Formats: sequence, C-alpha cells, structure tokens
Amino acid sequence: MERVAFLDEETGQTVGCLLNPETVVMTRSAGVEPRRSAGGRLTGAGLADDPLLFTGGGRTELHLDLLFDVDLAPQGQGPVTDVRQMTRPVWRLAENSVEVKRQRRPPAVRFVWGRAWNVPGVVTEVAERFDRFAPDGSPLRSWMRLVFVRVGQSADEEGGEAYDLAQRLPVVDLTAPPVGALGVLGDGSGTQAGGAPPAAEAAGADGGAAPAAPVPSPVPPAELGLLSEAAFGTPLLWKALLEYNGIDDPAHFSGPLAVPPLGEGVR
Repeated sequence: MERVAFLDEETGQTVGCLLNPETVVMTRSAGVEPRRSAGGRLTGAGLADDPLLFTGGGRTELHLDLLFDVDLAPQGQGPVTDVRQMTRPVWRLAENSVEVKRQRRPPAVRFVWGRAWNVPGVVTEVAERFDRFAPDGSPLRSWMRLVFVRVGQSADEEGGEAYDLAQRLPVVDLTAPPVGALGVLGDGSGTQAGGAPPAAEAAGADGGAAPAAPVPSPVPPAELGLLSEAAFGTPLLWKALLEYNGIDDPAHFSGPLAVPPLGEGVR
C-alpha cells in the first residue's frame, strides 16, 4: 500500500509519513454566518431560526493521526535515537517559512495518498504526544495529530477531489430497485447466510439443474472492500452497498445483500 505524503508545491520536496493513518476525518463548514448589526446578532421572538448571512467560501479540513517510532525507522539511514528526527519535517509544514508579497505563511502543499487522495492546502495545526523515552529523556515514540486545510479549489471543480472521484468511480443510484444479490457469510457464527443455494434446492423437480442467475461467492462482512469489489468492481463503494441495504452496523450483518444499479455516470 502506498504511504501518505505531503508534497511541497514550491520546492518539490516530499515529506513522507512513517505509517499510514488508521482514520482520516474530513469536515466541511460552508460560508454561512448569523446576521449581525451594530448591536449584535439579529434575532426575533417570532422567528423559528436565526437569520443567516451567506458569505460564500467555507472551510474544508482533514484531521489525521500519525504514528512515528524509532524502532520502525527505515533502514540504511543511520541510527535514529530521537523520534523528532522523523517528525521535524512535519512540524516545518506548519511554520511560516514562505514569503509571498512580503507576508510570511506556511508552505502550500498537497496531501497525497496513492490515486485516492490529492488535495492542495496548508497544514494549520500540529500536535505531538510522546509516550516512550530513552534513559537520557529523548522521546522514542510520537503520536502526531495534524490538521490540513484545503485551499485554492472547489471539490467539484476539475482537479478537486470530488471531481477526480467522479471520473474514476461509477455513480450508484440508491433509489432504484435492486438488480441482483450479493452473498455474504454470517456475522461470525460460521454459518453461511445468503450466497449460492444448496445443490438440492438448485435442482429442478425432474432432477435437472434449474436455471439461475450467477451469484458471487460468499464474502465475510468484515471484508467490506471485497463486498464492494464483487458488486461494483471497485473496493471503494462498500458504504453505498450497506446504505442501500439499510445496514447500520458494518461489523455485524448477514446476507444476501441487494446490489443497487449503477447510475448514468458510469464510464
């Protein structure tokens, strides 16, 4: 699996991460604010909601938790005795190290993770927690939390992450009736729920094989990417598959699953 990296767009230097994050939290706040006057916020006793001012713009943030440990340092680069040797380049991404029109600001970078993520922005916050130390006090393990703010483009414009996803992934119409079923294994009991029917049921009354549509091989619920791969040919649409079947707990469910049809945006 490719590793997360931050590409400095001005110098071309890459700051790589030791391990990929377990989770990436992406938030969006639109350019909406309460209406105000010289006396403060505009409100009214007869209003159901506060009046809003649509300012445009907004803010999109990515929150990442990263792990660095000297025991996991790449080989061939000399001994690593302090984990800050590896995390210092990440800290520099939040420093005002670039001067533009006589004003200093953090460098413009891109958050890159394989083909799935390529987002331009700046690192606005970095926090580091050390929990393992050498006898001389040098930190050996770091849990780093990073806030990355997108700048310079809209998600739906060409080059934005939503635009790129639309070019690579088919659209799923969740309102259409199902066009097939996907067999899955049970919720951990070891018994199969869904999937191909038993041989006795598949045979017709005269002993001949009854015609039936092919059904994918059963897949464990824990392998959500495999479920999506079997249904759509890509491992990235498992959330749409579970949503279409009304499944709230992705760790415990049984099949078969209805497969929604692909929308008209298929390429």
